[in-house]
Amino acid sequence: MTEYTSQELQAIILARDLKDGEMGAAGAAAAIPMAAILLARQTHAPNLVIAGEMFVNPNPTQLWPSMLDDRALGACEAAETFLELFGHSHRGLDFFFHNGLQIDARGNINLHYVGGSLHAPKVRGPGAANISYAGTSKRFYICPTAHSKRNFVERVEFITSPGYLDGPESFAESGLKGGPSLCVSPLAVMDFCPDTLRMRLKSAHEGVSVEEVQSNTGFKLIVSDEVPTTPAPSDNELRLLREKVDTKGYLRR
Repeated sequence: MTEYTSQELQAIILARDLKDGEMGAAGAAAAIPMAAILLARQTHAPNLVIAGEMFVNPNPTQLWPSMLDDRALGACEAAETFLELFGHSHRGLDFFFHNGLQIDARGNINLHYVGGSLHAPKVRGPGAANISYAGTSKRFYICPTAHSKRNFVERVEFITSPGYLDGPESFAESGLKGGPSLCVSPLAVMDFCPDTLRMRLKSAHEGVSVEEVQSNTGFKLIVSDEVPTTPAPSDNELRLLREKVDTKGYLRR
């Protein structure tokens, strides 16, 4: 079996869940999400539209850490300003991607601060320029590059982008739609129980035990009696990812 990194696995898992003809956006610091979108277009979703980030259908020759870097576009069908982006973002997308300083048991995302207060934080995050896609898109994915008790917490200290808030009742009262679909971390794949809207363990990556996932999570995951192993990348998925998408090996560093 060909060896692969956790970041390559994350991109492949996310790519598998995207559907042909959908419209979505990767986010700003988005090497893994962009790899997922571009890989999906190479495999089963050739008509997938990339939009919602000040550009439409970029065609980069390699992956870059940020989609705000013009080199990450390569070439694109159209570009726009922030004013135009904010003007139409209320229409929503089929999917979006998030990461965060903190991710909690119901998929709420904190990108603002950790410790102290909003105006006097111990750690200040980047915040977000536009969170409307979290509330107007049909679903979003959470794809952290680390999985520990530091970033997986019972309750975020500040909600930058809402997940399922405090559960079914508060989510229904909010009028929000969509919500987080999957959380794909370097250790496992999580989804959300439809009854409680709390995070549950869907699969653990190869070589990772259920106990290891839980010990690195700052809240009690919902765990079934039998947790499957995350399906490994196929040779074709890895070949396309490395030859057509991540040509410089960014996800293998």
